[in-house]
Amino acid sequence: MTDLIKIEAGTVGSEMPTKTFRLRHALSNHPLFTLDRLARFAASLPPEQVEFNGPVQPNQDPTLTPQNGLSAEETVRRIEDCQSWMVIKNCETDPEYKALLDACLDQVAAQTGGVMGSAENRQAFIFVTSPNNVVPLHMDPEYNFLLQLRGSKRMSIFDHKNSGIVSEEQLELYPGKHRNLLYQEDFEAVGTQQHIEPGDSIFVPLFDPHWVQNGPEVSVSFSITWHTAHSLRMVKLSYVNAWLRRIGMPQAHVGTYPVIDTIKVAAYDVARFGYDLVKRLLGSRKRAVALVFGGDVTAAT
Repeated sequence: MTDLIKIEAGTVGSEMPTKTFRLRHALSNHPLFTLDRLARFAASLPPEQVEFNGPVQPNQDPTLTPQNGLSAEETVRRIEDCQSWMVIKNCETDPEYKALLDACLDQVAAQTGGVMGSAENRQAFIFVTSPNNVVPLHMDPEYNFLLQLRGSKRMSIFDHKNSGIVSEEQLELYPGKHRNLLYQEDFEAVGTQQHIEPGDSIFVPLFDPHWVQNGPEVSVSFSITWHTAHSLRMVKLSYVNAWLRRIGMPQAHVGTYPVIDTIKVAAYDVARFGYDLVKRLLGSRKRAVALVFGGDVTAAT
């Protein structure tokens, strides 16, 4: 089988890497990523699977994010001049993209002795961006390979354990919280800047904040993400700690009290079962979040 994605020998050891690194891929001319194919794909999806907006800044206030006044399909077809950014979420719901996602991560697993590319919670995202546009500083709660397919971009990546960049509390997750983080230009002195072009890929570690400056051409990128047992545990602790802080209970760093962390993970699993049941009964994620975490259920759609 052709190598769709290639990690240089010796890059990954016996444990999950905690720092970004570069690798190569062979998807730049794949027919699934032409603008016409992506426009038709975006048009076929429900609104919650496609997010797009107008021009933003690295420290963008999410409540002031500009819209572009276009449909999802129009955004892709006019991406060269509409000053927009789009993400197509959960592309694995389409059989063709799922097959490509699985093929890539299967190869990653084979090349790393199973250290990377686990079969747990595999997801795929496609980013389509206008020339010179920006993706604000944010973090993602999963392991991620970003594959550059068209155009170029620069990504600045920061260690999530550096409290001068972001606090543990800022990284914690809860339903309805926006992913954007506060950005300052002096962060760059302690970050890693990666410039990528078609054929290049970079690994983005779990929770590491990053922002993206697009190059002078239209950009298309394919993001393939996955979890391990460790990352799922960290995400669960993030949710529980955020909820406990919101009710006035300060939290120790994850790992300080392993037994308490284990109890928190078990509590999350029980709560998640109840939340999923409520979501099925109400038929709406937003209404379930409003009921379980507080809010106007009748106003949530």
